[in-house]
Amino acid sequence: MWFGLLAEFRREWLLFRRYPTELISQIVIVVIAFYGLFLGASYVAGSHVVGNRLDSVIVGYLLWTLAMGAVGSMGWDIMNEAQNGTLEQVMISSLGLSRILLLRSIVMFLYNILFTFVVLFLIMWMTHRHLSVSIVELIPFGLAMASAIGIGYCVASMTILFKRSNQFLGLLQFVLLFLVMTPFASLPGWGQAIAVFVPIAPMNALLKQMMIEQFGLIGPHYWLLWSVVNAVLWVGLGMVVFATASKRARRKGILGHY
Repeated sequence: MWFGLLAEFRREWLLFRRYPTELISQIVIVVIAFYGLFLGASYVAGSHVVGNRLDSVIVGYLLWTLAMGAVGSMGWDIMNEAQNGTLEQVMISSLGLSRILLLRSIVMFLYNILFTFVVLFLIMWMTHRHLSVSIVELIPFGLAMASAIGIGYCVASMTILFKRSNQFLGLLQFVLLFLVMTPFASLPGWGQAIAVFVPIAPMNALLKQMMIEQFGLIGPHYWLLWSVVNAVLWVGLGMVVFATASKRARRKGILGHY
């Protein structure tokens, strides 16, 4: 596992050195997309979106970009391996496909954290909002990434069976954006209970608690505990679904199909 992790780090670094314009273009697109969202919301509201509402939008948008990096990469990896004809080789390797996808997600998380903080500082500069940022916030970001990895395993399960999930990934972007931007934790009644099971929702509430309300990890609503529960739930569900899909693909002999 350790050598596999180092190999994935080297692979991503070589890709970055070979195609640096991809990362720069991605940062520009993400920042411009947020600014367009910000201007559109201000136009609809008739005034600039300010205060805690704007801070909540910023936090939710950052989580969305981080989650899409994890979810999308798994689906694209499966499609690329199938297109290159190497999916069967990866499946029968010593690490196995599920571990390789996990290692790639861990590496992507570390790279995406740097990407996310660059985007955060650019957005704060453009909107003149300053959020509290510290190393401790890596914990809720890491838990959100774990939940996103679970969803990524579900996407990879569909891709390994049907080989193409381009349109589904496009649809999933909007579904995740809805889940992240909807303030489940602030809903009355059963809203907070539902937030425990919605992907990334408790991590979103935890980050708002830390970055906007200036509480620590242990706040008044136990969002750290619910974030851990959410991450374990979705990672476990994703792995079970992926293992089932892999067995089905092997049994039907469709690993080599494209």
